[in-house]
Amino acid sequence: MDYRLEKRKINLDKMNPIDTFNGGNIYSYRNNLIKIYDKDFDDSHSEKTIRYLSKIKSLQIFMPSKLIFANNKFCGYTLRSIPKNGSYHKIITTPKDYLLDSLFNLEEEIKYISDKKVLFSDLDYKDIKYNGEFFICNPDKYVVLNNNSDSIYDTNILELNSILCKLITKELNSENMTKKNIVNFNNIFKDKDIYVSNCDYLDDLLSNDEDIRSYVKKLK
Repeated sequence: MDYRLEKRKINLDKMNPIDTFNGGNIYSYRNNLIKIYDKDFDDSHSEKTIRYLSKIKSLQIFMPSKLIFANNKFCGYTLRSIPKNGSYHKIITTPKDYLLDSLFNLEEEIKYISDKKVLFSDLDYKDIKYNGEFFICNPDKYVVLNNNSDSIYDTNILELNSILCKLITKELNSENMTKKNIVNFNNIFKDKDIYVSNCDYLDDLLSNDEDIRSYVKKLK
């Protein structure tokens, strides 16, 4: 198979996949990742869509970097790797102020890509990584709308709210927490108004608590 990374030939046949996704394989390449679709995978992302996304520059919402072709047919793209080192590893034990700053930065970038008409579509908790900063890292879950819509940002923030709740619940389940406290937190966090950012909501929620874990422990 004749693979090209834009105009440069690459020998993908000699590389071994490091992971898979629904519809293809992932490879490591020069400190980046390569996502290659299976040849019979009917993906909704066209070459035009991936090219459009690749022109959007965002630090925390990973976009395709360069396109890959197999025998001159679009078949995948390169993607930045998640930084391995970070200041914190768990959302629930990150100091409140630091966590809110990280979340604020992410929501600012969500506003930026929303203005570019990019909508999240069915994000999973595995599509968001945290190492002291939040990263959304699956462009296959981004949809480009043809029309401008004021509701794109609100919808994206609502999607983020759902995924954050799952991520936090997953971390709380690994702690010595009662099921009742975790369920109570879930209900409180899901009650967020659609027009309120997750950052502002958590700021009010945590109040004087040092982190999410401390807050949940005090719930009745």
